[in-house]
Amino acid sequence: MKTLALSLTIASALALSGCSTLVSLNPFVTAEQSVVDPALLGAWASQDGKETYWIRQDGNGYTIRYAADSADSYQFKARLMVVDGVKILDLVSAKEDGFQIAVHTPLRVWTEGSTLRMTTLQSDWLKEQAKQNTAIAVTKDRLVMTAPGDVVAKFLARFAIDAKAGDDPDVLRRIE
Repeated sequence: MKTLALSLTIASALALSGCSTLVSLNPFVTAEQSVVDPALLGAWASQDGKETYWIRQDGNGYTIRYAADSADSYQFKARLMVVDGVKILDLVSAKEDGFQIAVHTPLRVWTEGSTLRMTTLQSDWLKEQAKQNTAIAVTKDRLVMTAPGDVVAKFLARFAIDAKAGDDPDVLRRIE
């Protein structure tokens, strides 16, 4: 029965995980740990102008709306942790659905003036570290970290600050 429950949980988690291949079942940034960086707030567009992100403060976290020319808009909630100057967002769908479990995606972000860079933390190197250092469930093409949130936070604090943890960043420009 436990195996069936875990399988259903993981299947539900994957339905809301977007395109990231490394996600966590549990939040890894608590409300008490979360910090707000005013430089992230505002509207940001991709270089080609086809994608737009609106980032607003929500208490000690953020609400993020994403829209692309060819898709509906998506709503997210996020909390930020800073480790050795590296900013990592705990990004989760704001959509609540009783039949799915929202998963938490680690996203590295950094600002330089009117530029925002971001990358999902899902490199092959980081996934290998996750396999060796935290509880995971392996699916067809994703790793789901099943460890408690504080364990995932410690894992990310140790490994996600390495340049090998993320792929090439997306570059956005401030539009508002």
